[in-house]
Amino acid sequence: MKKKGMTLTIQLIIIVSAILLIGDMLMGIILMKQSQNSIKTIINGRMLDIANTAAAILDGDVMDKLTAEDEGTEAYETEKNKLKAFQDSIDLKYIYCINDSGNKQFTFSIDPTEEDPGIFGDDIVYTDALYKASLGTPSVDEEPYEDSWGRFYSAYSPVFNSKGEVATIVAVDFSAEWYEEQISRLARTILFFVISSVILGAVLVALAMGGVRKHIHDISSEITDLEKDVDDITREIAASVQGDSALFDQAESALAGEKVGEKEKEHPDDIEYDMKEMGEKIHSVHSSIRDYLDHAQRRANNMITALASDYRSVYYVSLDRDEGICFRSHSNLEDGLSEGEQFVFTETFQNYAHEYVAEKYRQGFLDFIDPDVIRKSLETEPIIAYRYLVVRNGKESYEMLRVAGVRRAEDRDDHIVHSIGVGFTDVDVEMRKALDQSQALSDALAAAEQASKAKTAFLSSMSHEIRTPMNAIIGLDRIALSDPDISEKTKECLEQIGTSANHLLKIINDILDMSRIESGRMVIKHEEFSFKKLLGQINTIIGSQCSDKDLVYNSEIKGEVDNFYIGDDMKLKQVIINILGNAVKFTERGGTISLIVERTARFDGKATLRFTMTDNGIGMDEEYIPRLFEAFSQEDSSSTNKYGSTGLGMAITKNLIEMMNGKIDVKSKKGEGTEFTVSVTLMESDRKDTTEDEGELNTHELSVLIVDSDDIACEHARVELEKLGIEAEVAKSGEEAVEMVRVKNARREGYDLLLVDWQMPGMDGIETTRKIREIVGDDSAIIILTGQHWDEMLDGAENSGVDSFVLKPLNATLVIEQFKDALGQKSIKSCAKVEKISLEGRRILLAEDILVNAKIMMKVLTMKSIEVDHAENGKIAVEMFESHPEWYYDAILMDMRMPEMDGLTAASAIRALDRTDAKKIPIIALTANAFDEDVQRSLQAGLNAHLSKPVEPDVVFDTLESLISDEDR
Repeated sequence: MKKKGMTLTIQLIIIVSAILLIGDMLMGIILMKQSQNSIKTIINGRMLDIANTAAAILDGDVMDKLTAEDEGTEAYETEKNKLKAFQDSIDLKYIYCINDSGNKQFTFSIDPTEEDPGIFGDDIVYTDALYKASLGTPSVDEEPYEDSWGRFYSAYSPVFNSKGEVATIVAVDFSAEWYEEQISRLARTILFFVISSVILGAVLVALAMGGVRKHIHDISSEITDLEKDVDDITREIAASVQGDSALFDQAESALAGEKVGEKEKEHPDDIEYDMKEMGEKIHSVHSSIRDYLDHAQRRANNMITALASDYRSVYYVSLDRDEGICFRSHSNLEDGLSEGEQFVFTETFQNYAHEYVAEKYRQGFLDFIDPDVIRKSLETEPIIAYRYLVVRNGKESYEMLRVAGVRRAEDRDDHIVHSIGVGFTDVDVEMRKALDQSQALSDALAAAEQASKAKTAFLSSMSHEIRTPMNAIIGLDRIALSDPDISEKTKECLEQIGTSANHLLKIINDILDMSRIESGRMVIKHEEFSFKKLLGQINTIIGSQCSDKDLVYNSEIKGEVDNFYIGDDMKLKQVIINILGNAVKFTERGGTISLIVERTARFDGKATLRFTMTDNGIGMDEEYIPRLFEAFSQEDSSSTNKYGSTGLGMAITKNLIEMMNGKIDVKSKKGEGTEFTVSVTLMESDRKDTTEDEGELNTHELSVLIVDSDDIACEHARVELEKLGIEAEVAKSGEEAVEMVRVKNARREGYDLLLVDWQMPGMDGIETTRKIREIVGDDSAIIILTGQHWDEMLDGAENSGVDSFVLKPLNATLVIEQFKDALGQKSIKSCAKVEKISLEGRRILLAEDILVNAKIMMKVLTMKSIEVDHAENGKIAVEMFESHPEWYYDAILMDMRMPEMDGLTAASAIRALDRTDAKKIPIIALTANAFDEDVQRSLQAGLNAHLSKPVEPDVVFDTLESLISDEDR
C-alpha cells in the first residue's frame, strides 16, 4: 500500500509539472508570435517615417506638372537634387518617385539613383500598398515583391499639391533579406528571454518537486509507523481473548474501528493537511514562474512599444535599483553598450553627457536624467523628451532623448513610476529644418520692421510736407486777422479758414501719434510737473470750448492732491483734453460736463489719481463700447454723421494710458450721457512749495530772438508774441543768429529766450543751439520750433543744450509756459549743486554671476579707490552680507538675473534681516531690464535705484554719491 501510494503521488506531481511546463512553452510560442508581429509593425513604421520625410521635402505643385520631356530642366533637377540629398544623408540605396497612370497602372517619375536608375515613364510592379498610397494613405508592402532590381519590401508616401490632390508617390525600397533579417534578429532576442524563462521555470519545478517528494516521504513514514502501532494493539487484544474466536473477531473489529477512530481523533486531517500543503507549495512554484513570465512579457511589450519610432538605441531602466539593460545598442558609439548588457543608469548616462553632449545643453541633459525629475515629470506626462546637441569626432548633430514609464503612475497603487523605457533618436534633420524656419521667421520679422520703418519715414516726411504749407496757411490767417481794417465778412472767412486748418492739423497729429505708438517710438517721460498748472491749462482749454457752445463746465478736486508729481504731464494732459473734448463735441447746447480729480491710493512714494469725466450728451450704445478703443472705429460711420472724426482719438488715448501703467473704464447709455474713469499712478515729488506762480512773468522786459528761414513763419511768430507785449528780434538763418548772440553777449546783455526752427538750410536748429551754447553757456532758454514730433532727435537736442520743444504753428501762451518751465529747471539745477560725499575707501558688495561683467565693474569702481567684494549669485551675497558686522559695506550693487537666487529675492532677504544696516544700506539694481514694470518690482523689493545696463561709470558714481550717507550709522 505504501509503495502504491507513493507511485500515484509522484505520477500526479509529474503530470502537473508537465502541464505547467507545456503551458509555459505554449505561452512562449504565443509571445514569440506576437513579438514578431509587433516587430514587423515597428519596422514598417520606421520605413514609413523615412518615406514620409522624403515626401515632405518635395513640392507637390512642381511634381504634378513634370513629364519625361522636363528631364534636365531646372524644376526637374531641383526636385531630383532634394531626393538625392535625402538619399545620401541616410544612406538609402533606392528612393524614387512614382506617377499614377490610372487603372492601377503606375510608372517611374524622378529616380536619383546613379547606377541603373528607373526610366521616366517605365512601368512599376503593382502592389496593394502602392495603390493605397495613390489614394492618399502612406503604406508598406505586407509581402515582398520582385522586379529586375531584386526582391523588396517598399514604403510608399503620397506627395500632395496645393489642391490636396496626390501629385506623385515617393517610394523607398528595402531589400527583403534586410527586412527579414531585422525581424529575425529582434525575434531571436525575444526568444532568448522566452527560453530563459522556460528553463528557469523548469529548474524551479524540479527544485519544488524535490521538496514535495521529501515531504511525501515523511508523511509515508508516519503512516507506516501508525500501521505498526495498530498491528501491535491488535496482537495484544488477540492474546487477551485467547481462542474465543467470535469474541476475538468482535474485538478485532472493534479495535479496527477504534484504530481508525483514534487516528481520525488524534490526527483528524494530517494527511489531507499535508497534501494540501504540498499542493499549495506546487501552486506557489507555479505562481512564481507565472509572475516571472508575466514580468518578462510586460517588459518585452513595453520595450516593443518604445521601439515604435526610429530610435538609435533603446534601454530598459529600473529607477529603484538604478540599473538598466540595453535592448538596442547605439550604432555611432565605438565603446557603447552592447545588446543585452546591463549597466548602472545614472553613472553611464552622466558619462555620456560629459563625453558627447555640447556644453550649452549638458546641464539640461543632466537635470533631465535625474531619477527624481523623471518620476515627477511622468506623474503628469506619458512621455517626456529633451533635445540637445552632441559632438562626435568634431561633427555636431542634434539628438533627442525620450523617456516613458513602463506603467503610468496613476496605474500603480503607490502612484510612483519604478521602471522606464529610454530611447535615443536622431533629430538632426528636423532640428536644422526648424532652425531654418526660425531664421525665415526672423527674416520676415526684419522685413516687417523695415516696412514699419518705411511707413514711419513716409508719415514723418508727409507730416513735414503737410505742416510746411499748413504753417503758412495758419500764420497768414492769423496775420490777416490782426489787421484791424478787415471787414466782418472777411474776418468770418479767415476764422473758418483757421478752424479748418487747425482741424486738419489735429488729424495729422492723431495719425502720427498712432504711428509712433504702433512702432514703439512713443516715449513716456518721468519729469516733475506742477499738477495745479496742468489742471489749470485743462480747465482753460475745455472751459473756453464749453463757453463757445453754451455748456456748463465743472472742475473739482476731492480730498488732498499734491502740487507736484513726477510723470509725463504732456501725455496726461493730452488724454484728459481728448476725452473732455469729445464730451464737448457730443453734448448739445445747455448740457453739463464735469471733471472730478481725487487721490485713491498712496504708497511707497507713489500716488494713484483718478479722473472722472462725465457728460449728459448723446451717449453710446452698449454694443459699441467694446469697439470704442479700436483704431478708426466710429459708432456712426455713415456719410451723414454730423460729428466729424478720424476714429483715432480714443485708440490713442487708451494706448497712452496703458503706456503710463494706468487704466480706463467707460460707462454710457444712449441718450443719457457718458462717464469715463481714468486712473494713473504717478511718482510723488519731494517738492512741496506752492509759490512757483506767485511772481508773474513780465513779458514786456523779455528779450526774445526768433530764428527761422521762413519769412511767413517769422512774421507769424512775431505777431503772436506781440499779443503778449513781447518785442522780438528776427534772424533768418542759424549763422545770422549766432552772430547776433555774439554781439549781444559782448555787450553783456544777452537774450532771455531764443525760438529756433529745427529745419533750416545750412546750419540747422540743433547745430545753431550748440554754437549759441558755446557763447552763452546755460544762461538763455532755447526752445526748438518743429513741424513734427521730436522723439527721434531728443537725445541729440538735449545734449546740444535745447531746453524744450514746441510744435508749429507757434502758440504764444504755450511758448511762455515752456519758458517758465525751462527757467524753473535751471533754478533747480542751480540749487542741486551741493557738495557730494567722497567714495574713496568705501566698501561695495557686488553681486554678479557673469565673471566678465563683474571684473569690468570692479575695475570701474577701483577708479574711485573703492574696495569691492564679489558674490557669484544672490545667495552668496546674502551670506556675505550676513557674515560681516553691521555697516561693513557702504552699498550693494545687485544684478537681477542670477542662478541660485535672483537679485529681487536677495534684496528682499537682506531687507528682512534683523540688523540696523539691512534696512538702510543702499541696494542698487544693475540689470538689462529697463521697463517701468521692472523698475517698480525693484522698488517693491526694497532697492533704492534701478540702473539699466550698460551703465555709464559716471552714472554709477553719481548714484553712489547720492545714496551713501554716514548719518544713518
